[in-house]
Amino acid sequence: ARELKLGGQRRIINGTGVILHTNLGRAVVGMGARAAVQEALGHYVNLEIDMDSGRRSKRAQTLNRLAALATGAESAMVVNNNAAAVYLVISSYSPPGRVIVSRGELVEIGGSFRLPEILRQAASEVIEVGTTNRTYPQDYAKVAEAGDILLKVHKSNYAIEGFVSEASYSELVSVAAEAGCRLVYDLGSGAVYDYRSAGVGSDDRIGEILEAGVDCVTMSGDKLLGGVQAGIIAGKSEFLEPIRGNPLRRAVRIDKLTVAALQDILRHYLFDPDPIDEVPVLQQILADVGVIRDRAAAVASAVQRKAGEGVQVDVADDDAAVGGGSWSSEAVPSAAVRVTCVDEKAAVKLARRMRLNEVPIVPRVKGREVRINMRSVMPYEDDELGGVLGDILSTGQ
Repeated sequence: ARELKLGGQRRIINGTGVILHTNLGRAVVGMGARAAVQEALGHYVNLEIDMDSGRRSKRAQTLNRLAALATGAESAMVVNNNAAAVYLVISSYSPPGRVIVSRGELVEIGGSFRLPEILRQAASEVIEVGTTNRTYPQDYAKVAEAGDILLKVHKSNYAIEGFVSEASYSELVSVAAEAGCRLVYDLGSGAVYDYRSAGVGSDDRIGEILEAGVDCVTMSGDKLLGGVQAGIIAGKSEFLEPIRGNPLRRAVRIDKLTVAALQDILRHYLFDPDPIDEVPVLQQILADVGVIRDRAAAVASAVQRKAGEGVQVDVADDDAAVGGGSWSSEAVPSAAVRVTCVDEKAAVKLARRMRLNEVPIVPRVKGREVRINMRSVMPYEDDELGGVLGDILSTGQ
């Protein structure tokens, strides 16, 4: 009964160091998006009505145009998540189209979602080419026929090292053109911000990928974009036309809250001098490590004052991760508030007390240390974190 009354989804302080933590809700959105969602919750909205004529209109027309502009695509549409985006794209071209995909890109992501199973449901035939570690453009070319879909999948949550090779999207553009195929690139996370120029990650921008001749890309709205759960399909207008007519589109459509939030977020990317001021995930990923370290020191000092001299609290250099299936092998320098316990058992016990607190804190246990990585803690939570953690340590319950 207590779980039904008080349990379920609730806010937490994310001290894991994983910024886009799937189990903790991925991206946190800014004040503008929150205000837009609150307005959509408390008022009627023009979800499917043309305000000029007063007649019914199509849902999310403005949002789709914003998504196209932000990605540099001719056309775009938004559905409820990226898995749905991939399914909708493939099923719109099958039958008679087949899907050709590298064995090294048949990914499984969180929650036992396996791409091969989605493709088998959506496509008339799935043709696997290459090997786990090495796939070449000619592997696709040998089996490609007119009307096929060549599918490239971003290795967003894993890396293969050593004796490896993969076909680039630019190479596959040539294969597709010669065979009369279409090329779809599932980016997984996907980003409209130029993280590469900011020194984080090495992915090409979506605009560059589409300019190279890729017919369509799919991406998530709540990962590197920093928005809410959604799947964005962006690409050539004529390629998206059959997708818009797919009867399954209604089954994966977005609601008014997603429209409200994503409209606000995409407008920041398109029209603000610097979207980092309004998109929290950009602040979290790109913040200077010195700023993170200063925040950790301030929190550690506040905790120590409350907890007393018998508790060892200090600051440790730490690594954070972007998470959400983004740049799996790349660590982001960070700093953590470190509580050192007598042994590992005591650390595990303290971490549990933190998670079960009225204001839950989800830390990371490293040996006998409990660490709260400050890159995944929102700056406006710092004072609260210092007080709550100090109370937990001072009571020793």
